[in-house]
Amino acid sequence: MRKAPANQTQYSRGWLKLCIASSAAGAVVGIAAAVWLTHQSPLTTHHITVPLNSAATTSPMPLEGLLDLPKLLAAEHASQPWAIMGGALLQLGFPRFSIPVLERAIESDPDNSVLHVALGEALALADGGMISDRAKSEFEFALRGDPNDLIARFYIGQWLLQNGKAKPALVKWVGLMRTVGNDQTWNDRLWTVMPRAAEEVGISQLTLQALCTSGM
Repeated sequence: MRKAPANQTQYSRGWLKLCIASSAAGAVVGIAAAVWLTHQSPLTTHHITVPLNSAATTSPMPLEGLLDLPKLLAAEHASQPWAIMGGALLQLGFPRFSIPVLERAIESDPDNSVLHVALGEALALADGGMISDRAKSEFEFALRGDPNDLIARFYIGQWLLQNGKAKPALVKWVGLMRTVGNDQTWNDRLWTVMPRAAEEVGISQLTLQALCTSGM
């Protein structure tokens, strides 16, 4: 039996990979059509478009998501296709499905803090907003490399509140509010969690608003 030429075998494998990637991308885009208008993008796929109010903090690098799906077909780095697919699933509101994909991306790029934060957020969202020990460890990994990581700080604040530490959680979130300024996604997200912490500490809504705007 004659063997196929090596270049023909390589071409066939390359075509198979392209077909698989195209099918996966098509499936995600199909899902997007159903939920895109009603889903709010997670913080790890959000681009901050306003100047930050702290010179010590840089805008977080967003995980590749839905808009970066075309890169999937041309990606050379081993982790990039998994990062893009994981980001797309997370952005579309399927955090539970994004977890194994992000884990695969981290296997190929274990020191990438963006991937660790994304996995931590996926774990938290899949668990209804609860910060498990595993999710917390992912955020702590990012904070060891960058203590100013905005997303990790936000979710550590959530862990603090869930564990009866409302005051340090509120301090962390007020600091974030002062940093992100007028970014609407961050404003919306922070105002979903800060009032509960303020109530537990005994701070009124008016005082909380004043704390968030002072120094901005």
